[in-house]
Amino acid sequence: MSPLLLAVIGLLLGLSLAAPPGPVTAVMVDRSLRSSTGGILVGLGAMTADFILMIATFTVKQFLLLDSLIPFVYLSGAAFFAILAYMVAFHDSSDPQPNSHGYTTGLFMGLSNPFQIGWWLTAGLAFNQKFGILPFYFLFLGIIVWISFLSVAVHFSVVKYGERAREILRGFSSITLAFFAVLFAAYFYLSIMP
Repeated sequence: MSPLLLAVIGLLLGLSLAAPPGPVTAVMVDRSLRSSTGGILVGLGAMTADFILMIATFTVKQFLLLDSLIPFVYLSGAAFFAILAYMVAFHDSSDPQPNSHGYTTGLFMGLSNPFQIGWWLTAGLAFNQKFGILPFYFLFLGIIVWISFLSVAVHFSVVKYGERAREILRGFSSITLAFFAVLFAAYFYLSIMP
């Protein structure tokens, strides 16, 4: 397969990992309300988590025995997303301080997000097996394109449309995070049932 086609596959993989609505997107939207840099930092933190998950998955793929860890991953994800949903819903969105920890928030979200972990254990491993490592260089380029586009677009909409856009986007973020908190709590419950 040609390197150009592998590059395109990698870019599309990056978009498939980063673009679907989820908890990282919700926090990126919330942080981008104040500045596009805040949203980009969250995205870069989550992308760093993807890099760590990629290295870990590809390194230990033949020894993976994650069944015993899955309930803990679901429970920690549910708790973390519930806290974030509360913070997004009740903080003053004009306060610039919350952006200061955007990178670490994105990093922790990525490392504790069962969907992100699951992506690497399924799609990531399958594409690595079929196409090798080359597409994954471009995967990260696709993620950077997405997080930059989303953060700038959200911030521009707030600048252009004002407080109404801010409130709608903040509502979207808090509802999305609460949904994932409930979903992961349900997955935790199902994973410990006999």
